Amino acid sequence: MPEPTPLLTASDLAFQTGESRLVDGVSLSVEAGTLQVVVGPNGAGKSTLLRLLSGELAPTRGQVAYGLEPVAAIPAWRLAGLRAVLPQSARLAFPFSVAEVARIGLDGIGRGLSRQDKAAILDDALGTADVLHLAERPYHRLSGGEQARVQFARVLCQLAAGRTLSERQVLLLDEPTASLDLRHQSAILDAVDLLRRDGVGVVAILHDLNLAAAYADRLLVLKEGRLVAGGTPSEILRDDLIAEVFGVRWPVGRVPPGGQPFILPRKDVAP
Repeated sequence: MPEPTPLLTASDLAFQTGESRLVDGVSLSVEAGTLQVVVGPNGAGKSTLLRLLSGELAPTRGQVAYGLEPVAAIPAWRLAGLRAVLPQSARLAFPFSVAEVARIGLDGIGRGLSRQDKAAILDDALGTADVLHLAERPYHRLSGGEQARVQFARVLCQLAAGRTLSERQVLLLDEPTASLDLRHQSAILDAVDLLRRDGVGVVAILHDLNLAAAYADRLLVLKEGRLVAGGTPSEILRDDLIAEVFGVRWPVGRVPPGGQPFILPRKDVAP
């Protein structure tokens, strides 16, 4: 029986602006039901890579394909059903309510859904993101963390509506936990893990290596635009690699010994 086609494939991606090559020769594939986390220092090209994968940016070299179709050939309305994107930040110039912002994820997708179906999707997404109680509040008056959760509700709406177009979906997340407290970090990543279990292919950028180790099937390590390592958290989170890529000597532990890796938050160790 032939292997299923990956949801998303990137081949030899490069992106250059002026003299700066922000992404250089990155190849990867996203399988259904997997969560891959991109890690690396600031300026490594992580957000640029995600924008290339989403189709927002056209690569200087290489190609991104969803299934067997180049992303540039997919109409915008159909691409919206194949992948949802949560950027680092989203600014709105209009005084929308929380519910109206989340409902943007339903616009133009799932036209066959009834009004009741859309209302149920919206309520479920707001509840999952823990912003249902804020539904009528003006979005611009929320805290940064609350706004981030509303944007997560928006992508949940988009994925749910997009399933009327395709069951093969990708979720791209750029630092989804950056402005969240500990409880909501866990809640959002638990929700992402449920999507993964339902067959969504997920690529997320995270700075917290402990969260990455706890949730990722695979870590992709970027440095200066290049993919320098890829593998399971146990394969990637090593003292030498942390020192090489991030320039710090934070020892890697295991709980239990030989089990899940974690980064010790201390610098007072011998080089």
